[in-house]
Amino acid sequence: MDVCYHLAACCYGGDDMDQERIFALHEFINGEAQNWFHHHVLHTNRDKQDWTFKEVLIGLYNCFVNAATMQEAREAFQTAVYDAQMGIQTFYEELIGHAQNMAVYPDEFTIWETFLDGIPAEMHHTLICDDNLSPEVNTVTKFLA
Repeated sequence: MDVCYHLAACCYGGDDMDQERIFALHEFINGEAQNWFHHHVLHTNRDKQDWTFKEVLIGLYNCFVNAATMQEAREAFQTAVYDAQMGIQTFYEELIGHAQNMAVYPDEFTIWETFLDGIPAEMHHTLICDDNLSPEVNTVTKFLA
Protein backbone atom coordinates (compact mmCIF):
# COMPACT_ATOMS: atom_id res chain seq x y z
CA MET A 1 0.00 0.00 0.00
CA ASP A 2 2.98 2.32 0.52
CA VAL A 3 3.54 2.49 -3.22
CA CYS A 4 -0.02 3.74 -3.75
CA TYR A 5 0.44 6.50 -1.17
CA HIS A 6 3.79 7.44 -2.68
CA LEU A 7 2.37 7.65 -6.21
CA ALA A 8 -0.54 9.76 -4.99
CA ALA A 9 1.70 12.06 -2.94
CA CYS A 10 3.94 12.60 -5.95
CA CYS A 11 0.91 13.32 -8.16
CA TYR A 12 1.76 10.42 -10.45
CA GLY A 13 -1.84 9.84 -11.52
CA GLY A 14 -3.05 10.01 -15.10
CA ASP A 15 -1.98 8.49 -18.40
CA ASP A 16 0.90 10.90 -18.94
CA MET A 17 2.69 9.77 -15.75
CA ASP A 18 3.18 6.11 -16.62
CA GLN A 19 6.99 6.30 -16.85
CA GLU A 20 7.21 8.13 -13.52
CA ARG A 21 5.12 5.39 -11.87
CA ILE A 22 7.40 2.72 -13.34
CA PHE A 23 10.54 4.43 -12.05
CA ALA A 24 8.95 5.05 -8.65
CA LEU A 25 8.01 1.37 -8.38
CA HIS A 26 11.71 0.51 -8.39
CA GLU A 27 12.01 1.92 -4.85
CA PHE A 28 9.45 -0.57 -3.49
CA ILE A 29 10.79 -3.88 -4.77
CA ASN A 30 13.88 -5.89 -3.90
CA GLY A 31 15.56 -9.25 -4.36
CA GLU A 32 14.43 -11.37 -7.30
CA ALA A 33 11.64 -8.94 -8.13
CA GLN A 34 14.17 -6.13 -8.49
CA ASN A 35 16.38 -8.37 -10.67
CA TRP A 36 13.37 -9.13 -12.88
CA PHE A 37 12.54 -5.42 -13.05
CA HIS A 38 16.08 -4.50 -14.11
CA HIS A 39 16.34 -7.28 -16.67
CA HIS A 40 12.89 -6.95 -18.27
CA VAL A 41 11.94 -3.30 -17.79
CA LEU A 42 15.09 -1.16 -17.46
CA HIS A 43 17.93 -2.99 -19.21
CA THR A 44 19.02 -1.51 -22.55
CA ASN A 45 18.90 -4.95 -24.20
CA ARG A 46 15.47 -5.90 -22.90
CA ASP A 47 13.04 -7.81 -25.14
CA LYS A 48 10.16 -5.38 -24.67
CA GLN A 49 11.10 -1.74 -25.12
CA ASP A 50 7.99 0.12 -23.97
CA TRP A 51 6.28 -0.95 -20.76
CA THR A 52 3.17 0.52 -19.21
CA PHE A 53 2.85 0.63 -15.45
CA LYS A 54 0.01 -1.87 -15.67
CA GLU A 55 2.16 -4.28 -17.72
CA VAL A 56 4.98 -4.04 -15.18
CA LEU A 57 2.61 -4.82 -12.31
CA ILE A 58 1.10 -7.75 -14.20
CA GLY A 59 4.57 -9.03 -15.08
CA LEU A 60 5.67 -8.89 -11.44
CA TYR A 61 2.44 -10.52 -10.32
CA ASN A 62 2.69 -13.35 -12.82
CA CYS A 63 6.32 -13.99 -12.05
CA PHE A 64 6.25 -13.76 -8.26
CA VAL A 65 2.90 -13.34 -6.56
CA ASN A 66 0.91 -15.72 -8.73
CA ALA A 67 3.51 -18.50 -8.51
CA ALA A 68 3.82 -18.16 -4.74
CA THR A 69 0.04 -18.08 -4.29
CA MET A 70 -0.43 -21.20 -6.38
CA GLN A 71 2.28 -23.03 -4.42
CA GLU A 72 0.69 -21.99 -1.12
CA ALA A 73 -2.71 -23.17 -2.34
CA ARG A 74 -1.29 -26.56 -3.33
CA GLU A 75 0.41 -26.96 0.04
CA ALA A 76 -2.73 -25.85 1.90
CA PHE A 77 -4.80 -28.36 -0.12
CA GLN A 78 -2.40 -31.20 0.65
CA THR A 79 -2.14 -30.43 4.37
CA ALA A 80 -5.76 -29.52 5.14
CA VAL A 81 -7.21 -31.42 8.10
CA TYR A 82 -10.68 -31.91 9.43
CA ASP A 83 -11.75 -29.77 12.39
CA ALA A 84 -14.62 -31.22 14.43
CA GLN A 85 -15.80 -27.74 15.43
CA MET A 86 -16.08 -26.67 11.80
CA GLY A 87 -17.64 -29.89 10.51
CA ILE A 88 -17.28 -32.07 7.47
CA GLN A 89 -19.03 -29.67 5.07
CA THR A 90 -16.64 -26.85 5.98
CA PHE A 91 -13.66 -29.18 5.57
CA TYR A 92 -14.81 -30.13 2.06
CA GLU A 93 -15.43 -26.48 1.14
CA GLU A 94 -11.96 -25.59 2.43
CA LEU A 95 -10.44 -28.23 0.14
CA ILE A 96 -12.40 -26.93 -2.85
CA GLY A 97 -11.36 -23.36 -2.03
CA HIS A 98 -7.68 -24.36 -2.02
CA ALA A 99 -8.17 -26.40 -5.22
CA GLN A 100 -9.65 -23.38 -6.99
CA ASN A 101 -6.52 -21.38 -6.20
CA MET A 102 -4.13 -24.03 -7.52
CA ALA A 103 -2.35 -23.61 -10.87
CA VAL A 104 -3.77 -26.96 -11.99
CA TYR A 105 -7.14 -27.91 -10.56
CA PRO A 106 -6.88 -31.42 -9.09
CA ASP A 107 -8.92 -34.22 -10.60
CA GLU A 108 -11.95 -35.57 -8.75
CA PHE A 109 -10.06 -38.62 -7.48
CA THR A 110 -7.35 -36.45 -5.89
CA ILE A 111 -9.99 -34.32 -4.19
CA TRP A 112 -11.73 -37.43 -2.84
CA GLU A 113 -8.45 -38.96 -1.73
CA THR A 114 -7.39 -35.78 0.09
CA PHE A 115 -10.85 -35.47 1.63
CA LEU A 116 -10.87 -39.06 2.91
CA ASP A 117 -7.27 -38.83 4.15
CA GLY A 118 -8.08 -35.61 6.01
CA ILE A 119 -11.02 -36.87 8.05
CA PRO A 120 -10.56 -38.88 11.26
CA ALA A 121 -10.07 -42.62 10.81
CA GLU A 122 -13.28 -43.52 12.65
CA MET A 123 -15.30 -41.17 10.45
CA HIS A 124 -13.62 -42.61 7.35
CA HIS A 125 -14.45 -46.13 8.52
CA THR A 126 -18.07 -45.19 9.23
CA LEU A 127 -18.57 -43.62 5.81
CA ILE A 128 -16.91 -46.41 3.83
CA CYS A 129 -17.76 -49.52 5.84
CA ASP A 130 -20.87 -48.80 7.87
CA ASP A 131 -22.64 -46.46 5.44
CA ASN A 132 -21.34 -48.37 2.37
CA LEU A 133 -20.33 -45.18 0.60
CA SER A 134 -17.71 -45.15 -2.13
CA PRO A 135 -16.13 -42.22 -3.97
CA GLU A 136 -16.37 -44.23 -7.18
CA VAL A 137 -20.16 -44.60 -6.87
CA ASN A 138 -21.55 -41.93 -4.55
CA THR A 139 -21.70 -38.18 -4.97
CA VAL A 140 -20.16 -35.74 -2.54
CA THR A 141 -23.69 -34.90 -1.35
CA LYS A 142 -24.07 -38.42 0.06
CA PHE A 143 -20.75 -38.17 1.89
CA LEU A 144 -21.60 -34.82 3.40
CA ALA A 145 -25.16 -35.73 4.43
